[in-house]
Amino acid sequence: MTALNPIEKVPAMDASEKLRTVYIYPGQLFTASQPVMVSTILGSCVAVCLWDADASLAGINHYLLPSDPVRGHADLRYGNIAIERLIDEMVSAGAKKARLVAKLVGGASILGSAGTTRLSIGDQNVAVARVALEKHAIPINAEQTGGQRGRKLLFHTGNGCAYSKEI
Repeated sequence: MTALNPIEKVPAMDASEKLRTVYIYPGQLFTASQPVMVSTILGSCVAVCLWDADASLAGINHYLLPSDPVRGHADLRYGNIAIERLIDEMVSAGAKKARLVAKLVGGASILGSAGTTRLSIGDQNVAVARVALEKHAIPINAEQTGGQRGRKLLFHTGNGCAYSKEI
């Protein structure tokens, strides 16, 4: 785990640049080929941010729980479903899996896991993301995961940069 705050250092944005903003809730995903500032708040939830620089395509999801073995493939509140759907949406929009890079944010142990050997929900959410991205050979080039505090995430779809702050 690499703790970065912000996730990347980038040149300051032009103050005159007016970006459309979008807030995503748990169980949602968003893809864009135009610059948009996407925000969300994460506790034990995880957001996977994907970027294809050559195609200028970005996508992000926000999921609550690691997996849902019962309901099938429709519920984006579950990491195993949300990550696959995000990758599919990106490829459908013109991204190439071989060019995708990922950023992971979230997965805090808000309630702690003292006295138990079981992984916290946050840790399980991060593990699901790592397994899914590895399966698709998508490298994780930055992450801010774990800990005991929530985070606010801003993801700029125009350049693939993500900014995270503990709250």
